[in-house]
This record gives sequence, structure tokens and C-alpha cells, in this order.
Amino acid sequence: MWFRMLGPLEVISGGQPISLGGSKQRATLGYLLLHPNQTVPISKLLKALWSVEEAPMTARKILQNSIWSLRRKLVTGPTAEAPVALRTQPPGYSLDVALERVDLHLFHRWVREGRARLEAGEPDAAATLLSDALELWRGPALADLTEVGVLWPELTTLQNMRLDVLEDVFEAQLACGRHYAVLGELESLVENEPLRERACGQLMRALYRCGRQSDALGVFSRLRAQLVEELGLEPSRELQQLQQAILTHDLALQLAPAPGGPYSVQGTAALLPSAMETAPRPLGPRAVPDSPAPASPQPSFQDPAPRPHHPDPAGVRPAPVPTLTLAEAPLQPHSARSLTDGKLPAPPRPPVQGSGPSPDRPALRAVLSAPVTASPPKVLSPANGSAPKNGTTTHHAPARDLSTATANTGTPTIASAVRSEASLLLVRAEPDPASTEAGELDAVMDGVGTLIHQEIERCGGTVVFSLHALTLALFPADPDDTEYPLRAARAATALRTALTASASRAGAPVTARTELRTAVATGAVLVSQSLGGSRPPRVYGATVKECEALLALAGSDGTHVCDRTREETKEHFAYEEIPGTPVRWKLLGPIAPELADDDAHHRELDLLQGVMTHSNRWSQPHLITVLSTEEAPRRRMLDKLGDFATSALDGAQVLSWNGQDAAEAGPFGLHRRIISRFSGLSKSDPPWAVRRKVSAAVQRLDAGKSCINWLVARCTSVLETSNRSPERLGAEEWRDVWRYFLEAVAHDGPIVLIIDNLHLEDTATRELVGLIARLPVRIPLTVIAGADPELLRHADWSSDRRFATTVLLDKPSDDELACSDEDCLPVH
Repeated sequence: MWFRMLGPLEVISGGQPISLGGSKQRATLGYLLLHPNQTVPISKLLKALWSVEEAPMTARKILQNSIWSLRRKLVTGPTAEAPVALRTQPPGYSLDVALERVDLHLFHRWVREGRARLEAGEPDAAATLLSDALELWRGPALADLTEVGVLWPELTTLQNMRLDVLEDVFEAQLACGRHYAVLGELESLVENEPLRERACGQLMRALYRCGRQSDALGVFSRLRAQLVEELGLEPSRELQQLQQAILTHDLALQLAPAPGGPYSVQGTAALLPSAMETAPRPLGPRAVPDSPAPASPQPSFQDPAPRPHHPDPAGVRPAPVPTLTLAEAPLQPHSARSLTDGKLPAPPRPPVQGSGPSPDRPALRAVLSAPVTASPPKVLSPANGSAPKNGTTTHHAPARDLSTATANTGTPTIASAVRSEASLLLVRAEPDPASTEAGELDAVMDGVGTLIHQEIERCGGTVVFSLHALTLALFPADPDDTEYPLRAARAATALRTALTASASRAGAPVTARTELRTAVATGAVLVSQSLGGSRPPRVYGATVKECEALLALAGSDGTHVCDRTREETKEHFAYEEIPGTPVRWKLLGPIAPELADDDAHHRELDLLQGVMTHSNRWSQPHLITVLSTEEAPRRRMLDKLGDFATSALDGAQVLSWNGQDAAEAGPFGLHRRIISRFSGLSKSDPPWAVRRKVSAAVQRLDAGKSCINWLVARCTSVLETSNRSPERLGAEEWRDVWRYFLEAVAHDGPIVLIIDNLHLEDTATRELVGLIARLPVRIPLTVIAGADPELLRHADWSSDRRFATTVLLDKPSDDELACSDEDCLPVH
């Protein structure tokens, strides 16, 4: 039986994960694993299980039931190689387990060995050992428990230690002369953790050896400025000495290059000045962002590939061990082997205190860091994918995400992260056991999860985490769209509506009643995107914790929001204040639209809603122009039309734009906004990620590969931030670009573009709006333009087209009423 804590809590027995039950059972096991082979008092366990909320009167009974259930799940036979026992030991409980079967304790052991090698002047072996230790991580420690509000100081300590070990890896790599290989990761780490002096010193040395002396001094200047401004401190003496050494080009900073080139330089730590090699640990790191677990290529759980032997602690490399089956012999220390039966290896149990040789790290790493599947591996033939003959089986490992790969040096991969404003939506959706048939829970949960993902993405959010009943969505701020709290609140409401409608509709994917609890928090977050770009972003910061606390306090079928979210959305949703600290609000529902000026415009609203419904039903692009000399009534009308599109048009994709933001967005701002919004781009995306996301957005277009490549090239050229035209194309070619792009996007739902203050826009933007509204394509597209009546006097604008409706909200003057109906009708 194996225990994995460096990520979501998992227990593996016989090659399969064990179902651990609810959150209280998982938390009980997780806390006992943090203190293995020790008696944990009941009072301490109760405090750990209810670390955020107050323990109920039945807390002891709940704990006893959790212990009873865990005992049944963790039972092992008397002949088991590593027996597990959950014993009652006054004044509490004790979990007896072999430490080499727990990934957390293997991590500590390998870190001790790696640091010992580093101190002994063996940086290459140290880098391998420390990298192996980091590869055990699959995410934040006990990630599934932290997502439900568990706050234990031990988990914070583990996250801090993970960063310390990462710095140890960088130290070993620098001692080997691999400054080019670690430069990118060091820059990301320092950007995320700017007050870690040791990492700053390592980055300064790496930059200096790469010939970037000015950049190295810039790192010191930024660190000193931040220390002085925030803490009133000066950098450590070691960093000041390092700065002086760079200024004087001290020869001790250099490493003699090896023939292999800059990426495989071999050196020795003895050449480095001791003062610079012993930079102190950080005084108090900030909140630790969870970067993707650094990993070299990982084999599958069923078929771990062998890795070169690590030198043994005595410095003597053992003779190669022949490949054996599990039935023939157990794993030997420092042996490489392949597992061909789909079961976990059974390495010998080393002494608990870490004396003697360590078990085989490649095999253990394959067991404890590879993904676990709940079903046996698929049996395929290497030749044609059919069932093999003669009883031979081939276990095919799942494709591994390249974003987590590392270089041959074993250097871990760091995620790039930016701090920005955003709204977070945390969802907990659990089917009602009374309305769920036995054996159908997995299918129901799959349907619920699919529905949640669809609604979140339809409202402009991104799912960044999903585990069983929990889903976390990110609604980032954007210079062109400041309504991210409103989109998050609308998503929470849309989820409740969608799940209720699906449960009451025959043949729907979700027919069981679902208990839904949601929470929305708005504030600053740290968004970390893996360098590979194929994984969802990860989100950290106090706003995440606030969202967790709101969800923990939300009742059944309720939505709680923070004070800032309520303030940003109070014009659209009704709230009820919940007594207590901090201030929080219960979302009651959307505010019924109130027509201005004593229902003066309700007829116009009914008309335009009918036009939007017609455009959606018949897949016909339509232009709606709302004219008013006063901005307030025009803005109210556009908001109501946007709310109507979100609630009445199934799967509508609504994009709002205000001409007042044109100066900040720059030329062709609306062009870039349309492509960014419907391609799911963010400001931090590098060029290669932009191209990948745009390509994914247009893949549903029914066209050849050459046409799609042409379209991707034209769309990415629009995203350039130049003040001139992205690319000089003819009017017909630009028409084709927007035609094919919007045709591909429309597969995901009706498109509604709402542009206000169009009269303030430049000629290129007005031409774009007119061009999109008259595209020769049958798609559900509605373009709603709000402007002052002076828009009609612009030579580059005309609403005289077949599928167009113009509404004038101003009260007509006597002269206008006297003119002919043909010229002055308020509605065309």
C-alpha cells in the first residue's frame, strides 16, 4: 500500500487507487500521515478537521466514524510486506505505516541525501538526487484538502521547503556550470518571489556568467529598493559582496568551461567564493505560488522506464542488476528495472531513520509521481492496436504533457506568473443520493462536470481546477473589459439555472437533483501559466483563500460573494448581507429590469429583443443601432439587451466594448479584442501560445489546412501592438478573415457584439463594425451599436442595409414630428 501526499491525497493498493470517502475521512488520514507512527490526540485531530469553521456538537462522533471507515479501507493481510495499522492509542489514534511507502518522507530523505552530496562537493550527483525529490510533487501538498478549506501550518512549511529545495537544485546546477540551463527558471522564480535573497544571488551569478553584467546588477538594485521600501532593510552582506565582485569583474566568479558547450559545462564548487556560495535562506518568504511540479520525463504507473543509476552513498557504483519480474526477486538498491505486470514494485524496506542505502529512486518515483488509472491498462498490439496473440500484453503509457518536461540536466520547470485583478468562482456540486441510482454516480458526476465547464466558458471564464465535486474558475480583468465580477456572478446564476433545468428535463445529461454551493471573490491574484502552455493556469493568493472561506460558510443551494464583488455588481443583482466578520453577502438573484422614464422605452426593448431572437433562430447577421444624445438611457438599453442575450439566447457569447476605452486600447483595439476574447487569450501569453490558441479557436471551421493556416496568420497579425495597420490587406481579404473567424467561433454559440459610444471611435473601428454586420455568412450574429445621433453624419457609417434596425431613444422635437414619416421614423 502506497500513500501519496505531494498533490491530491491518494492511497494505492494492488495497483489501483482506494476510494477514501468524504472530506473528513480524507482530512483525518492526511493529518495522521503528517504525523506517522505517532499518537495524535483527539483534541488535535478535531482542531485539524475544523480548522476554519467551528466544530459541531457531533464532532467526536464524526471523527470516530471516519476512523472506523478508514480502518476498513486500510486493512492489510498479516503477510503483507508493509502492513498498515490504524490503532486506538490513548489519548488519540496512531497510524503505523512504513515510511518508505509515503512520498512525503521519501522526499525528505532524498533531500537530505542530495544536500549531503552538495556539501561534499558533488554537485552533479546532488542535482540528480534533488531533482528526483522534486519530481515526487504532483501539485500543492494535499491539494484536495486545501480546496475544501483545510488550513494547516504543516502544509505552508512544506510549500516553503519545496522552494528551498528548488534553490538547492539551482545551486548544484550552477556549481556544474549550467548557468544557461537554469537562467530562465531562475528569472521566473525571482519574479514570483522577489524577496528571496538566495535566489536573487543565484540569478546574479547566472546572469554574470552569461555575459549580462548590467542585468545582474539590476537584480541587486531592484531587490535593495524593495527591501528598503517594504521592510527598511539592506541586502545581506553576502549579496553586497557579490555586487562588488561583479563591479570589479572578480575572476572568482568565472567557471572554466568544459568541451561540451555552455549547456553541459562541468565545473567545481571549489572555484566559487565561499561568501557567495553560502547566501542565507530567505527571512520570510511570501505566499508560495504553486509552480508545476518539476519533473523529468515520467513513465506511466504501469510501465516506468529505467533511469541511469544514482551513485550509492559510499561512492561505489554497484554492478548492473538483470531485469527481473516481480515474482523472481524484489528490487535491489540502486537498480533499474521495468515493470511489466501493471503492479507496483516492492522495494526492500530501509531503516526508518534513513541509515543505509536508499531504495531505488527511479522505481519509487514512477510509482509515487505517475498518474493512477482506476481501470486496468488497455491491451493493444504494437502493430495494429488489436488484442495481441499468445497472451502477450503491451502496456502503453499515456502521453505526457511536455510542459512538465525538463532538460537533460534535470532542472525543474518553473511556471511564468503575473499578478492581476480577477474574480474567482468556486463551485461545489454534489448529486443528491436520494435521486441518484446506485452505480450511476460516476455518470452523473461526469454530466454535472461537463455542464459546469460549458456554463463557465460560455460566461467568459476559465476552469483552472476540477476535483470531484469542486471546480474553480478564473474571470480575469482585462483593459477592454472591466465587468469580470459581473461575469462571475452571472456564471454562478447560470449554473443554478442550467442544473435545475437539466434535472427537470427528460433525456438530459443530468437528471438527478444536484446540491450546488458557489462562492465569488474578487481581488488581486497570482496567475501562473506553465511554460508549455497546454495546462490550465494556476491561481494563488489571498483571494483564493477568501473564496474558500466563503464556500465553506455558504449554505445548501446558496451563493456567497465578497464585499467587493457585491459592490461591483449591485446594479445587476440583489443581495442580502450575512452577519459576521468578514463582511459577506448572499446572492438572491438578478434585479428585474427597470425601464427608465416611466416605461418610455419598453416598446423599443421588446422590438429589439424580438430582432435578436429572430437573428439567432435564422442564423442571420443583424445590425442594431441604438441612438441617444444622453448616455445613461442608451447604456441602460444596451445592458438590458446584454442581459437578455445571456439569459434567453442559449449559449450566447457576449462581448462588450466602449468607445471611451479606445484611447487606452490604441488603434485597432476592437479588432484585437474580438480575436482575444473568442480565442481565450490573456495578456501574458507568449507569441507561440497566441498562435496555438488562435489555431484551436478556428479548428472547427469546415475548410482545408491551408485555409486555416492562412486565417491563423492573418488573425495573429491583428494582435500586433503596432500603431499602424497590422497588415495591409484589401477590403475583400479582410472581409474573408472576419467571415471565416466568426463562422468558426459561432460553433460555440450565438455571437452578440455590443459596442457603445461608436461615434467616438476612429474610422477603422466603425468600418469594422459595419463590415461584420454585413458579412455574407449564415451565422447567429447580432451587432448592437450605441452612439450619439451624430454617428449618422459620419461619411464612413451607414445603417442603410437589409438586415438593420435603428432605434432613436430621444424624444422627437416638434420639427421632427412635422417632417415626413419616411425621413423621421425612429425605428427602421
